[in-house]
Amino acid sequence: MKSIPLNPNIMKSSLLNLVVAGVLLTSLLTSCGRGERNEDTLFDQFLEADAGNEQLTQFEDDGAEAALDSRVADSEVAGLLSSGGCATVTRDTLSNPRRITIDFGLVNCLCRDGRYRRGMVYIDYTGQRGVPGSTATLSFNGYFVNDRGISGSRTISFDSSPGGNPQRTTTYNITVTPPNQSGSYNRQGQRVREKIAGDGTSSLLDDVYLMTGSGSGSRTGGLIYSHSIVTPLRREGSCAWIVSGSIQFSRNNRLTRTLDFGNGTCDDQAIVSNGSRTRNITLP
Repeated sequence: MKSIPLNPNIMKSSLLNLVVAGVLLTSLLTSCGRGERNEDTLFDQFLEADAGNEQLTQFEDDGAEAALDSRVADSEVAGLLSSGGCATVTRDTLSNPRRITIDFGLVNCLCRDGRYRRGMVYIDYTGQRGVPGSTATLSFNGYFVNDRGISGSRTISFDSSPGGNPQRTTTYNITVTPPNQSGSYNRQGQRVREKIAGDGTSSLLDDVYLMTGSGSGSRTGGLIYSHSIVTPLRREGSCAWIVSGSIQFSRNNRLTRTLDFGNGTCDDQAIVSNGSRTRNITLP
């Protein structure tokens, strides 16, 4: 049988097609890998920002609780919140619901937790602190914490835990805009805070809370995540940071991170883990 001679042009064309296909496949794989790495990086950046955001408005809840305490005068509330007396508290008892305004002023005011605040927090409330059925809704006007813009609302409902401890459930929808950055972070969800110590005094410093809950969030640009507290977060009034507990974050049910606040030491350190690696972060 005679062999059929190969056409050199066809051979060159086939070889060229193989080379082009190989280049496209390599480019696609590289692009996918880079895209996944970029998603990982963005998610890590988002989680690091969220770790700070978790703490920023807990202080305002504490302020609302102090302001709703009939044992505490307005001037005492201001003293509990600000280090240098730069916050003022006013109370409108004629409106319905009644309103408390905490005004940190137009310039940064050093607060008890070591952070700087300016702007106003409005607390619209019914009932009194700790009385089951009482509620308080926090809203913000030109409000900044360490130059992070805070807007949105937090609604607190007071009740008791199954063990009889004072408990409050906070439903929140907050937007945080970092300083000198484009874009913002939105957080929404629910926190159940059980007070396990400190309810017998009007001081905020001896308060100890355990927090549970879940929620979701997003960042300008389309990054969306969900989160759930897996180990109750412990918050102590004498510390500016959450001292222990952990939160699990996931994006599209596939990228998962765990944020661990530590073993009870009062410091600004937390650990982020994705199962294969861990890294330390510093909280604001």
